[in-house]
Amino acid sequence: MRRRSVMTGLAAVGAGSVLAACGSAGRAADLPPGTREGGELVFATDREPTCLDPHNSGDMPQTYIARQYLDSLVSMRPDGSVVPWLARSWAISEDGLVYDFTLKEGVRFHDGEVLDADAVVANFDQIMDPATQSSTALLYLSPYFVSAESLSEQVVRVTLKRPYSPLLTVLAQAFFGIESPRAMGRGLAENCELPVGTGPFKVVEWRRNQEVVMVRNDDYTSAPSDAKHQGPAYAERLTWRFLKDNTARYGALASGKVHAIFNLPPESVPTAQADDRIETQDFVHSCVPYALDLNTTHPALSDLRVRRALVHAADAPGIVTSAYAGVFPYEGNAISTGTPYYDEAYHQPYPYDEARANALLDEASWDERDEEGYRTRDGQRLTLRLPYASDPGETPPADLTILQNFQAMERRVGVDVQLIPTDAASLTAIRRDPTAFDIRGGYWNSPTAGVMYIKFSQQTFEIDNGQNVSYAYDEELDQTLLEAAATTDPEAQQELYSRAQQLLTEQAWHIPLYPIQTRLAIRSDLVADIWIEPSEGEPVLHDAHLLRDGDPR
Repeated sequence: MRRRSVMTGLAAVGAGSVLAACGSAGRAADLPPGTREGGELVFATDREPTCLDPHNSGDMPQTYIARQYLDSLVSMRPDGSVVPWLARSWAISEDGLVYDFTLKEGVRFHDGEVLDADAVVANFDQIMDPATQSSTALLYLSPYFVSAESLSEQVVRVTLKRPYSPLLTVLAQAFFGIESPRAMGRGLAENCELPVGTGPFKVVEWRRNQEVVMVRNDDYTSAPSDAKHQGPAYAERLTWRFLKDNTARYGALASGKVHAIFNLPPESVPTAQADDRIETQDFVHSCVPYALDLNTTHPALSDLRVRRALVHAADAPGIVTSAYAGVFPYEGNAISTGTPYYDEAYHQPYPYDEARANALLDEASWDERDEEGYRTRDGQRLTLRLPYASDPGETPPADLTILQNFQAMERRVGVDVQLIPTDAASLTAIRRDPTAFDIRGGYWNSPTAGVMYIKFSQQTFEIDNGQNVSYAYDEELDQTLLEAAATTDPEAQQELYSRAQQLLTEQAWHIPLYPIQTRLAIRSDLVADIWIEPSEGEPVLHDAHLLRDGDPR
């Protein structure tokens, strides 16, 4: 398990800039003996996005693809530091409110448009426009952003209303990949289908329910300074295939029909580890772990005693171990072990205790039982609705097992949890309607501990785009997290973020289960130099090169 250290890239606030490193310009000359440039690289994953543009909506399957065709202003290293990408340098004012980014020169979008300051400003405008329907990038910037403006052809100024020390790490994500203004001007629908960036691959076609086809950008000159090589990608073609079924996805890898897969199925881990041809890579995200969020607008769940009872009754470590056979570890904290300023003290705040759960429910006056043994109050059964995606790509078998085990554990203390399989369109509607669910599973990846503000703040509550799933906030929590974001002192940040973890634990607004991971399985006899970047755990295929001829199709 990897641990990410805190960001150190702001140490020179207001004083200097960060300069880009130089890389080799060649491609074939950089390859090890016996390998070759070109060919088709086939990557298979379990989830298909609803839109390829990561500015719209903002789900993880979008960023994984977007990393291949979009570039960001900066790139994040595993130690949390930030290095140049489309921005070759930057300077930060002493008060932390103004960021001036100087862009690389000579960079063009796939449609021929020039990357300049106006293009970057147009991207910030797109992200902040409510019509873009962003549920991710908008939440990162809303509490802080004032404006983006062009100071010159190559210099962009971003002005904030309050200091935001994680801003550079936030901008490293593909959610903030820079898109062609001309392409964005076509409208959301067309941009979702064929977005245009400056990255190493160009999107050619999206074959729904099958694959996204990309080809190499032969004019690519804007790789991040931490890439394994500079210049165009080695592979001529990239096919991003959707194989939702775990058995089919792993079978395609084992047979050589694909070069690498995302989300190695837990049941296939022993087989993969025993196969000398297969390399595995695991990355623990900085995130709010996958959790069951409790909707506090429900009369029962507005009672802290009931929420705490549900956590004590759940045996969360047990149901995670049962479902994932040890491949995913249990995590009961509000943030994962991969998150900066994680505090081990809150790893398991509510240990499994059926007696305590029963006592809390009795105290909350859910102390009667109906003929089926479920708890009642004033003649009403304690029933909680838990809708989930019926698509196995969205709710894999192990997650369904977790939900079923949770249902069974709550049944033992008299709580009626109703699991409701739901199609994608209906689930999207439910996410914005607090009357349509009582418990909902989900997670939030972010390279900063400020993810707690994104998930649980009053500001997110008021934006009301379905991301504050508990429909709750706490003034002290908000102020603690804003203070943490305003300072660059690591000791002060640790104290403040630890306090935030304590406050969230005490509220029991959700039941954390396991940290999100990027888990790749790669045919190392067929391809080399696939790696995982650390801001969002996105697979990077710009550096990948085939090791021998073959036709994985």
